[in-house]
Amino acid sequence: MSQINRAQLIDLYKKAFFQENFSKGQITVDSPSLVQSLILAFDSENTGWSQIGIEPVILNQTYKFYHRLPRSIDFGHIFNNIDQLCNNSFFKSRNTKKYFIIDLKFDSSDANKPEIIKNYEALLRFLELLGKSAAFVDSSFSRFLFLQPENMELEVFYSSTVLRSLDVASINKIESFIVENIHETQKRTIFSKAIVNYCKNETEKFRFEKLLSGLKNIFETLDHDYAVFSSDFSYEKLRNEIENAKLEEQVKIHKVITDIQNQILGIPIATVIVATQFKTQKQVDYNAIYQFCLNTGIFIGVLIFVVILWFLIKNQKESLMGLKTEIIRKDNKFKIDSPVVYEKIVREGKSPFEDVFNRIGTQKKILNTINWVGILGLVITFFIYCAITVDPRYFFK
Repeated sequence: MSQINRAQLIDLYKKAFFQENFSKGQITVDSPSLVQSLILAFDSENTGWSQIGIEPVILNQTYKFYHRLPRSIDFGHIFNNIDQLCNNSFFKSRNTKKYFIIDLKFDSSDANKPEIIKNYEALLRFLELLGKSAAFVDSSFSRFLFLQPENMELEVFYSSTVLRSLDVASINKIESFIVENIHETQKRTIFSKAIVNYCKNETEKFRFEKLLSGLKNIFETLDHDYAVFSSDFSYEKLRNEIENAKLEEQVKIHKVITDIQNQILGIPIATVIVATQFKTQKQVDYNAIYQFCLNTGIFIGVLIFVVILWFLIKNQKESLMGLKTEIIRKDNKFKIDSPVVYEKIVREGKSPFEDVFNRIGTQKKILNTINWVGILGLVITFFIYCAITVDPRYFFK
């Protein structure tokens, strides 16, 4: 004798009507396939369908029967109603096995899902989030342990009433918020803390129900606390970027002086050369022409050195102005990209690049001082030259 399969039994359940707490039912067979399926159901003890009466099963007739739920090992899990599903140790937290709910006439393979089943599946997704955010989860995935900010156990208890009023919109918001690529670990930590703070004062039996009733508050807390974290993270990130930019520009500013340090060091050397190389008439045996040519050559060398030094300093000052323009550009970019964090840094004391601008000002003063020292040296050299060198008009007397 052939055996009834799960698909045939589910077809019968979808056609049947039940009463007396699902202990009795009746069914009208309106197709040859249902006739065959019902005969097989009545003939098998495993189905839990027992015919009331002995009439033969024929087409377009109604039959009454006693009913008990079949074994899950034979036909998958079959529940009288959604509450039985919610109370099942496996299905209250997972739905990876086949199941059928009699009063909904819904099978897990059906494409069209009642609203309460959609809510049930949304709740299972929420439990997955809890599992990834909790410190420990039991093997049935129905008991969670959170450790921060304090230890709290959360066991899954809910009913069809809870499912019907489930805030699916908030679950979707929480899910979308957490699974975004950025800072997922930190978001889960914030999420677990929000759960503990919201539910810790509730008794364990009603803790999960309280959590589900406050999903909107949980999301608002999550959003707020993450904004605080993100602000602190952005603050540190922007602070590091500014410090790196400052260091880079300070190296460039320092290089402005080091690039011409040999010429700067040449100023005292040139002074010594002038002081020792100018010749008096006595030192050249009163050879006026020789003394004039020698001293004039030395003076012209000093003049050329000072002119070159002046152009070098002018070039370095223009480099400083270019650096200042670049720093202003970076400063404005930081201000535009992260205005809130930038203002937070400014409120701490001073503009982020104020030290660099001050350094540029100091370097400009140093370059100007060197410039004037060179000019002063040239003037002094000229007076020394004039004092000890024969007047060229002497040659035309």
